[in-house]
Amino acid sequence: MVVDPSIERAEPGSGNARDNRHADPILQAEANAALERWLQDHPEIEGELKETVRAHIHFQELEARTREAEQMLQIAEQRYATLQTRHDVAGHRIFGCTIGLALVVALVVLDAVPLNWAAQAFGLDSGGTWLVTCILVVASVGAMVGFELTSGHPRQRSLLAAVVGVAYLMLLGLRTQFLTTVAGESAPVALLQSAMLTAISAGLVLCGSVVLARTRSFTLSHSLGIVRRARRGAAAARIAQGLASQKLQRHIGALWQMLLPWALGTAAPAGVDRAKWAVALRQSVRQLFPVS
Repeated sequence: MVVDPSIERAEPGSGNARDNRHADPILQAEANAALERWLQDHPEIEGELKETVRAHIHFQELEARTREAEQMLQIAEQRYATLQTRHDVAGHRIFGCTIGLALVVALVVLDAVPLNWAAQAFGLDSGGTWLVTCILVVASVGAMVGFELTSGHPRQRSLLAAVVGVAYLMLLGLRTQFLTTVAGESAPVALLQSAMLTAISAGLVLCGSVVLARTRSFTLSHSLGIVRRARRGAAAARIAQGLASQKLQRHIGALWQMLLPWALGTAAPAGVDRAKWAVALRQSVRQLFPVS
């Protein structure tokens, strides 16, 4: 069968399908009535019609899920933006809560080694030395947290830095005295070793405070995780909706192909050429299964 090219250009999903949505309402009403009669007179189309109906219902369900997913994403992004303005307006916090805490714990564990050597300067037994070590570790953690809490208060931060500096100078003196009196080291060597241990410990504390300053709070990290999950959910919903739309269009196209021979063999209304009549009939098929 030779198909009129003008009719072929009216395939479902083509540009003509969109351009003829505002066709002559009288002609469209006649096409709708003709389509209704044709569906009643041709039961062989019932199977394809049911499949198209199921595809349309599935598409509508996925369309609703996509809207819901996008709404959830919008709410999550708004909440995260509010929290970020409150807790990280400059966007400097690049570490998640879990990663940041893991880095701080690792720095504290490393700091325990030089602090244990410094605790030996107190001349206590093994149990007492480890007790002093634990106290010094807790003090180091307090210094890290203190530098983070006073980041927006220069005066308090300067006072804390002075207190921490005095504490490290005391440890430096104790360690130097221990090495010169107990280990028998010369004063320059003892001072150099003590200075290295003190610098290492102070550097680890400063690194810990920097990591804390770049770590998002639990609330902010949790909100960001919700945003990321919502984005993945919305993307998956859009993909599923697109696949459902393609399936629906294929079924609508199959219905149109079944209608096409009848449309070509049916006389068009008076004053209407066959191409316009076929386009009106095709539009009637599409109106049965609207796609937003």
